[in-house]
Amino acid sequence: MRNLLNHFKAPLILLDQAVFSGTSFLVTILLARTLSLEDFGVYAGLVLVLYLITSLISAFVVQPLQVNLPSSFYKIDYLSFTFWFQLALSTFLITWIPLLLMLPFDLIAQHKDLALPAILISAGFVMHDYYRKRFLAEDRVTDTFLLDLQLMAAHLLAAGYLLIAGSASLVPVLFLLALGYLPSFLTGLIFSKPTWSGIEHWPGFLKLHLNEGKWLFYTALVQWWGGNLFVVASGFFLGAAALGALRLVQSVFGVLNVLFQTFENYVLPQTASRLHKSMDEGRRFLWKIGGQSLFAVSLLLLILFIFSDFIIVLAGGEQFREYGFLVKGMALLYALIFTGYPIRIAIRALVMNKIFFKGYLLTFLFGLLSSYLLLSFFQLTGAIAGLIFSQLILLIYWQSELQKKHFLLWK
Repeated sequence: MRNLLNHFKAPLILLDQAVFSGTSFLVTILLARTLSLEDFGVYAGLVLVLYLITSLISAFVVQPLQVNLPSSFYKIDYLSFTFWFQLALSTFLITWIPLLLMLPFDLIAQHKDLALPAILISAGFVMHDYYRKRFLAEDRVTDTFLLDLQLMAAHLLAAGYLLIAGSASLVPVLFLLALGYLPSFLTGLIFSKPTWSGIEHWPGFLKLHLNEGKWLFYTALVQWWGGNLFVVASGFFLGAAALGALRLVQSVFGVLNVLFQTFENYVLPQTASRLHKSMDEGRRFLWKIGGQSLFAVSLLLLILFIFSDFIIVLAGGEQFREYGFLVKGMALLYALIFTGYPIRIAIRALVMNKIFFKGYLLTFLFGLLSSYLLLSFFQLTGAIAGLIFSQLILLIYWQSELQKKHFLLWK
């Protein structure tokens, strides 16, 4: 089977991304219909923490691996080092979860019984992320696909069982999802074959990863807070139900993130190649590719905006009906994100990494200063407004920096 799949490597990459993202989306929808609104909000908060932990570990392990693997003279030793480094960092960060559950916040004070299942699901989550990104870096697309198929089968079976069984409490749900990571974890262990060989090279590998990872770490931290501060703040200021509703709507729109990620994976290298030849050619390419996809994305967002109440009930059930306005707000936010995507691509293609970092730093500072006021006066409408204002700040800053380089997308 592996040899057969290798003949279809290019479409397999897209199929794997669809399987991975689709599994996350379907599990979220099924849990929204199974859990109470408050429990779903707590689950959504845990997932946000897992994304943060994963991005921080990735900054020191996977992202340097993706760049350095092709030039490494000791590939087997280097890959084994990254496995043990990933395991060590994961253990260190995950052990902080019980301490977080001891913080004196109403949102988490009543959920101290989640410590063990939260640790188990976190371990599965971060290690699965490492396996799939490492195998993709090694061009082992088939292994990545088989890994994600296992996870899909296990998690959809677990979520389907919970839906059929009826309402459930959060603790057994997390235990079931954590158990779902076990097959792919063991398969990843077999595929990666970590050893202790070449340990004399590890100090050099460690120094390389720490040097390259520190700025990636800062960027990941600021980018996460810049994108999620209003979401996190809604949980603390408005309660778990508000957090759950906002995260459910984000999950519905997460389907568009697959489109954006595919768009970026293709357009970014194509833009960089054309910019290498000519600034004008690169600009024309961005303008053309953006225009070609404008109609389809606009139509989809318009449908989501018009049928917002129907969509939120379809996704989460009647308990979410009152949050239909969030779908409308998110449609406006994604219209802005898509309109500004050529700016994002240009910043990355021109390797303006410092400007990329500063943009997210500005959105983080804005969120830090405004989140309490917006949420206090306007509740979840304030959260959506904050996300829209953050995106405007980001795009205006990036566009001003592009103008300084005389790179004008619209001229």
